[in-house]
Amino acid sequence: MKKAMGKVMVRKAVTFLLLVVFVFAFAAAAAAERQRFGNISADVPEGWVTQAAGNQVTFMAPDNVAALMIIVEQIPGTTTGDVAADLSQSHNGSTPADVGGGTYVFSFQDTPEIENHVVVVGIEGTDFYMMWVIGGEHPQLEALIESVEWVD
Repeated sequence: MKKAMGKVMVRKAVTFLLLVVFVFAFAAAAAAERQRFGNISADVPEGWVTQAAGNQVTFMAPDNVAALMIIVEQIPGTTTGDVAADLSQSHNGSTPADVGGGTYVFSFQDTPEIENHVVVVGIEGTDFYMMWVIGGEHPQLEALIESVEWVD
């Protein structure tokens, strides 16, 4: 009798754990939707607003507390470092830092309250560059950034 009762408890526990896993998996899947904007794709969190125009896409967090803007430019005959230096200079930004892998970062301020961080990435095997402007803070911002991909 004790053995049978133990098996029932184990089955209930396993069923409960599977239910919890299913609920969390469903919630995670519902939390972001893969979307494509020209050559860029990203998992856009629920509640974020996107706007694409020409070579630019903007992701805006709820209540406008954070934003990610990605600009794609084709610039023949230059390097990622030169693109970053020119962009930084045009925004009175900090000196771009080479963080490896052909990626450069710098920051600039639109207003005293808002510091923007910029990431400049060269698309391997092309003369296209992605410039990411990141402003504000939001718990889903990092996951959005990590989900961005260049799509041929």
